[in-house]
Amino acid sequence: MVRLFIALILVAGSMSGCSLFNKESKNNSEEKVVEQENQEKEEKKTEGNDPVVSEEEETVEAGLKGYRPKAGVKKIFIDHENVPSLTEEVAFENGDYVQSVVTIGQSASVVIYKWAENEISIVETIKNPDDPYKNYLESINEETKQEVMISKSDSIEANWKVISENETVKTPYQTFTNVYVIQKITNEVEGADTIYTNYIAPGVGLIKETFEVTGEQGYSAESLLQKIEE
Repeated sequence: MVRLFIALILVAGSMSGCSLFNKESKNNSEEKVVEQENQEKEEKKTEGNDPVVSEEEETVEAGLKGYRPKAGVKKIFIDHENVPSLTEEVAFENGDYVQSVVTIGQSASVVIYKWAENEISIVETIKNPDDPYKNYLESINEETKQEVMISKSDSIEANWKVISENETVKTPYQTFTNVYVIQKITNEVEGADTIYTNYIAPGVGLIKETFEVTGEQGYSAESLLQKIEE
């Protein structure tokens, strides 16, 4: 009887030990699975050692061409008093060239840009053309002296000065980052400086411009992007 009782205790102990061993084995297996899953996730994050690049960063990395507005877009600007100041319509594009129609009041002008990876230049400005929506890019003269706004090439000197390459600019339309701020100072007004400042955002182009004449009779004005129509 005593032997039977001892045997029962040993069997119970053995079963308890097996149950405990199975629980520990199960826990260890689950921990290994979790560790393996976490390791796989980390490997996926760093796979190929390529950093995760946002859509906006990809646009900026495309070079100056990444700042070019799309053909067919119409941008509407207002001044500091919320009064419409100008519109810019991107009418045509052809390779590195873009044709915009800029309208101030009732006056329209055609502005032709060279907008390449390493350069943004004004090739030609046609004031009050008979047909501003005529495609002038078909007969563009590449030998025309260009007004270089931004240059990434050592062999091309810009007429404008780059103030910033990564400015954050708030407009009524939205806030933009990685904005180029460029400036040009002229003496077109006798006895005063005329200061032009343009703000150029990725994928949109011009989003803001300011104009200031210094001196006692000086004044200033600005245009801010309010709306984009496609």
